[in-house]
Amino acid sequence: MPRLALTAKQELRAMPVLLTTARMLELPILALHQAVQEELAANPALEEVEEPPARPPPAPERDPLLRVPAPVSVTDTLLADLRASLPADQYPLAEALVGNLDEHGFLPIPLPTLARELDVPRGQIEAVLRVLRELGPPGIATPGPRECLLAQLDALAAAGAPAPLSRTIVAEHLEDLAAGRYRAIARALGVDESAVGAAHSFIQQRLWPYPLQAVTSERSGLERPVYRAPDLIFTLDESGFAVEVPVGPGRWLGLNRAYADLAARAAELPAAEREHVLTHVARARTFLNSLRRRHETLQRIGEALAARQAGFLRAGPAHLAPLTRLQLAQDVGLHESTVCRAVADKLALLPNRALAPLDDFFAAARPVQEALRELIAAEGEPLSDQELADLLAARGHPIARRTVARYRELLGIPPQRQRARRREDH
Repeated sequence: MPRLALTAKQELRAMPVLLTTARMLELPILALHQAVQEELAANPALEEVEEPPARPPPAPERDPLLRVPAPVSVTDTLLADLRASLPADQYPLAEALVGNLDEHGFLPIPLPTLARELDVPRGQIEAVLRVLRELGPPGIATPGPRECLLAQLDALAAAGAPAPLSRTIVAEHLEDLAAGRYRAIARALGVDESAVGAAHSFIQQRLWPYPLQAVTSERSGLERPVYRAPDLIFTLDESGFAVEVPVGPGRWLGLNRAYADLAARAAELPAAEREHVLTHVARARTFLNSLRRRHETLQRIGEALAARQAGFLRAGPAHLAPLTRLQLAQDVGLHESTVCRAVADKLALLPNRALAPLDDFFAAARPVQEALRELIAAEGEPLSDQELADLLAARGHPIARRTVARYRELLGIPPQRQRARRREDH
């Protein structure tokens, strides 16, 4: 007869809260906002409120109504960008335009109607709308999908990638294209059916029908610009650098009060209701604590970066100090993998108001590349890679000729012969 025995076994298992924290830490700020919206829709025990906590919050594990700041949304970012680009007397118009965008990023209200409601000349609304469309993702604040696609095609043309056939198809034959009627389009435009197919592929790869889709889409292989927002904000004042993890202004996420009250007396509830309440409250707590940990981790990393890279923040890439992710992890008392996850695909808003990837804080080669860029910009006759290597060595950057060539290619600078030919052509 077989005998049963109990044995102790050690193994590493990832708890759900750790998995959620790791996943949140990887998300850029606008993708995080999208994840929050999805969780709000899925979990009735989680809610968004617009008032701050009425008291200093206790320890999270003892807080019956746990509150954490909501992440920045796309509209928050658009409005902040608009305010930075407009005089103060136009802020109400900016708020009206952004506030009337629908969930896709369209502006469904006609401008004459909006002008009448706000009691301002239509020209003022149009001026602010132009700024919004320049700052936001291509196609933002258009009336619908067709206009959105046309705006994106115009942006591509302005960037040197015109697609006249695609534009004609979108403007005149979008319904036929959606139905796959290539032959009808080809006949109407006098082109080959294969050209229509190629235009359709271009549209699928380079365009998107909803302005805000570019923010949240994670589909691979698409050559689309992505609207981005900073995950860390660095500012400089008299006392030094301040670091901020942006959050939604005046918005908080927390446990729904009704669900928190039910959880407190869960023992009195019927079994099915008790399981529902406790499951969703536990899920909400896990989500909120993971969001809080993400915020705290990025804050610590930002402060450590400000201390390590003060020269870069003050004066630009040429003043980057050597820094590895392992060194930063040791500074903040985190595992290197956590730091790697936290900085990957994130952006910083620098004191000069430029956006830079957090990866740039670790780019040891950037000072050399900036020095190379300066040498080539100031050259009389085009210099060879070896001559550039010698000049860099004299500046304290001893690198090989082949390294100069590689950095030059990364910077998009042509070799000596092509630079000389361009001078002759001009």
